[in-house]
Amino acid sequence: MENYKRAVLFANGDFPEEDALVIEDSDFLVAVDGGLRHLLFLGLTPQLLIGDLDSVNTEDLGLCMEWGVEILRFPTHKDETDLELALLEVLQRGLTNIVITCAVGDRLDHTLGNLALLALPELKDAHVQISHGSTTIYCVNDHIDLETYPGALISLLPWGETAHGVSTTGLQYPLNDETLYPWKSRGISNIATSDHVTVTVKTGRLYLFYVTRQST
Repeated sequence: MENYKRAVLFANGDFPEEDALVIEDSDFLVAVDGGLRHLLFLGLTPQLLIGDLDSVNTEDLGLCMEWGVEILRFPTHKDETDLELALLEVLQRGLTNIVITCAVGDRLDHTLGNLALLALPELKDAHVQISHGSTTIYCVNDHIDLETYPGALISLLPWGETAHGVSTTGLQYPLNDETLYPWKSRGISNIATSDHVTVTVKTGRLYLFYVTRQST
């Protein structure tokens, strides 16, 4: 996999209305089951199709077989979602720079499940993000440096447990060794004041939502 710099996983959620994700020639493109439809819509051919394929129609599957796309098919009755299998597969292939797109949709259980996957222990040392139009989501286990711009919206949400020792730089409402609770909304809708934001957390983990264009 030395020729690929990044894995881009297309899940089976909604395609972002404003797609800010730029696909590079060096990307390893993964169709996660029904996410194949998004790749085909964009005129792209995946390097890998993975899942139980219950959301892939016969015609599209035939195209992949005709094009020589690698296909990893799993049983429908399994413990992992197709996206979890895809994440573990690209990690096994040595790809640690991972972008997930089309992971948000009207199935809230699927959306929350996809967000939860950012906290997979196997991903702790990888650089992983969910890209959904103007919003990018990161999981912060200890520290993150984010290139941004003044006025961008930054929200911090503790995931699964209380986050202790949260400190930030470059935000309008700074946090200095603070505690954020999963049942409180203190970390929502902060504003970047510079082109560089840092967030650190001593214990627990945070989800960072970086919104480049706010809805009116």
